Amino acid sequence: MDKDSLKQGVWKEFWTNGDLRSEVIYKNNKKQGLEIKWFDVPDCIEQESYYKDGLPDGPSIYYSKKCKKDFFETFKFGIKDGLELSYYPNGNIKAEGNYKKGNLNGYYKVYDKKGNFSFESRTTDSDTDLQPNIPDTINQVVFNVFKRNKEWKNKLIVADLTGSMYPYGQQVSTWLKLHFLRDTLSQHFVFFNDGDKKRDEDKKIGATGGIYHCRAKNMEELIATMELTIKRGQGGDAPENVIEAILYGLNKSGKVDNVVLIADNWAKARDIKMLSRVKVPVHIILCGVYDGMEINEDYLNIAYKTKGSVHTIEQDITNLMKQTTGKKFNINGVDYIIKNGSVKVF
Repeated sequence: MDKDSLKQGVWKEFWTNGDLRSEVIYKNNKKQGLEIKWFDVPDCIEQESYYKDGLPDGPSIYYSKKCKKDFFETFKFGIKDGLELSYYPNGNIKAEGNYKKGNLNGYYKVYDKKGNFSFESRTTDSDTDLQPNIPDTINQVVFNVFKRNKEWKNKLIVADLTGSMYPYGQQVSTWLKLHFLRDTLSQHFVFFNDGDKKRDEDKKIGATGGIYHCRAKNMEELIATMELTIKRGQGGDAPENVIEAILYGLNKSGKVDNVVLIADNWAKARDIKMLSRVKVPVHIILCGVYDGMEINEDYLNIAYKTKGSVHTIEQDITNLMKQTTGKKFNINGVDYIIKNGSVKVF
């Protein structure tokens, strides 16, 4: 610290066992150049990110606990801009896309585990349309999952409205519109955008923000809240404040029996360590999932540890609690195992 209490030079943070946890250079209280973070266990790099004047500027690379590259993204002046890549555990590219000023520019290209091109998905290069699209319900994951699971009563619906999830926002409004046509429904909703344009380095676990509650009594109120959430958001880092949004919604909604989380299978939960505070079943509708695709471990563990479930457009995964610890099981063509109390890719 200099005489004005500004951080200067090399700063290091350590785990309780003495291992290095992070290292970065500060100039006048702002990060400059490369920041490296390490896992405690295993002893390998967790993240490498470049900064300029305190803002992410350049590549950010994330690694799995198997010490392999997991995710790559690029920033300009604190906003996601440029190439994004995700990887399979074998090192092959799982998906790739390009971002421009925080939004996906064009299409995501998705590959199988052998590196072969599968399909293109997740465009956000047009204006966001949140008006219900009732004629196209057959292709809507949100509508189809709700239709199959009518037993979910007294529920709180929590929906990710970061950039890649904009197309699924319309599916939420479509589902609700059909309910309004049949009955007068007052439903609690929470929408989140991961931080209201907050800088990535200012996002703290449990206090990231960008969360909006709505008790929808009509379509106009619902869509207005969704549009506000999107307007105040900004493309940022990949992990989302999923658990923070759930806890916020539970606090706002009073007693609920079920949480329905509409989430992006591509995005991890930055705050998974807060999961023990969620005391009701979480049923997760995963968007962006195709046949044979690996289900994000974070969402499997949210469902498993809250005695909830995971759902895709074609499949209801309701038997996680029945799986035997240490015994391999298959979901969507991928093998998993429960080890040390958590679901992991086998």
